[in-house]
Amino acid sequence: MEPLFQVETAHDADAYGNMVTVHYMLHEKNPIWALYILAVVVAVAIWWLAAAGNYTSLSALGTGIFCLAFFLLGVPYVDRFAAQRVCRRMEKQVVKAARKNGAYGKPIRYRFFDDHLDSADSAGSTETPYDQITDLVETAGYLLVFLKSGQCVLARKKDFTLGDPAALFPLLEQRSGKTPRTFQMPRRGR
Repeated sequence: MEPLFQVETAHDADAYGNMVTVHYMLHEKNPIWALYILAVVVAVAIWWLAAAGNYTSLSALGTGIFCLAFFLLGVPYVDRFAAQRVCRRMEKQVVKAARKNGAYGKPIRYRFFDDHLDSADSAGSTETPYDQITDLVETAGYLLVFLKSGQCVLARKKDFTLGDPAALFPLLEQRSGKTPRTFQMPRRGR
């Protein structure tokens, strides 16, 4: 059986950065509403402390309202800053582990057949049926296929040697029942 698509990608810091960021932001990151709840709780605690028993005083109400507005407006910035730091730290750990086990920069060949995909590197090959796919995510440069095993197929769009990268996700959506998502990578500010 001939593959419908084939890509040979050498995973580097960019590839691992895409994988880690997408995985963290879509699967592990705490929802932002939790930070909003925390902001309200902290603002109420500050108002309660500032009131010192006189809960209707204008200075206590002003302090509480100011703190509430300040914290609520700051939540998106705190959320983005924390997520970027976590992603950078995770990327460094993944790159370090890949270098240590000799996988960094080594080419991996992914082939997509009608009913399964296989991945092969210098250590061997693995076949995975499409029903093992948990998530399909597209970034500007990559197609990421997350699997139940916890692994991720990192297919760089420019590295396809067979088939059009734009046609891969419609096939995988049909075979796996998973709807592809597009993810905008955050700008890298180091």
